[in-house]
Amino acid sequence: MTTSHVSPDNVVPGKPQLGAFRRLERSLRPRLQSLRDVVREPFLAWAHPEALAFYRRAVATAYLPDDLIDVVPQLKILYLATPKAASSRIRSNLAAMIGNDTVSGWRSDQNWKVHNRKASRLQAPRHGIVQFHHMATSAEALRFTFVRNPYTRLLSCWADQYRDRPLVPGYGRVEVYLAHRERADPALPVGADKSLSFADFVAFACKTSTWRIDKHWQRQSDIVEVPGVAFDLIGKTETFAKDFERVLDHVGAGDDTRRAAMPPLHTSSRRRLADYFTPELADSIYRAYERDFDQFGYPRALPE
Repeated sequence: MTTSHVSPDNVVPGKPQLGAFRRLERSLRPRLQSLRDVVREPFLAWAHPEALAFYRRAVATAYLPDDLIDVVPQLKILYLATPKAASSRIRSNLAAMIGNDTVSGWRSDQNWKVHNRKASRLQAPRHGIVQFHHMATSAEALRFTFVRNPYTRLLSCWADQYRDRPLVPGYGRVEVYLAHRERADPALPVGADKSLSFADFVAFACKTSTWRIDKHWQRQSDIVEVPGVAFDLIGKTETFAKDFERVLDHVGAGDDTRRAAMPPLHTSSRRRLADYFTPELADSIYRAYERDFDQFGYPRALPE
């Protein structure tokens, strides 16, 4: 009987493996960034001191600007991606508008592409500090973000990231929970045989909503505070089709682009919101996220 030899994990001997290259690239990235800064910052301090000071102020005070802000000079756009507020769809649209077809026609299983700078080709502020300053201050640029009702934002986060996941290391969002659980509430569940109920997640998220430990449940009113940036549009996920028209008008989008920009929104559950929320849960969320409700005009009552 002849047996065939299969290499572990489908590794082909003698061929470089993409996963190994990616891990090496990630490990080298901080060093390469530091080297670029050593070379770049003295030049910027001499040639563009105002732009450099603007960027440094954003990094020092705003929440994850190099992660959440897209600078799109081709479209004269600065976009702040508020997580769980249609950010994947918007980034997919922006990437398609600058001619990147690899992330157009966004699907929920391709989130990594639209949030990966190399895949999307959307620039972070650090990639072009002068362009970031220009897009943040130019009268010709459109600066926009989208927000979402805090009730449905938290439900979406729990359904996507925590529902039925064992509470042990190995998954990034669970590791965030494990790292801060003791400080938030040591009575919250932990272990391979446990997962977070929606009520447990709400308790954890409400306690940590201002700690800046995770962008998916950080208060949106904090995320949109970027020093020196006045947003021309703060759209709402609930009225996406109407609000995103402002962006499409700004770039002079044609009919095909407009149709492609409006696929059905992904929803995390087909059950009614009332099936998830007790009055006590809703009250906890309102108290923790009251600033979001007030600043963005969401009513205290659960949406239909």
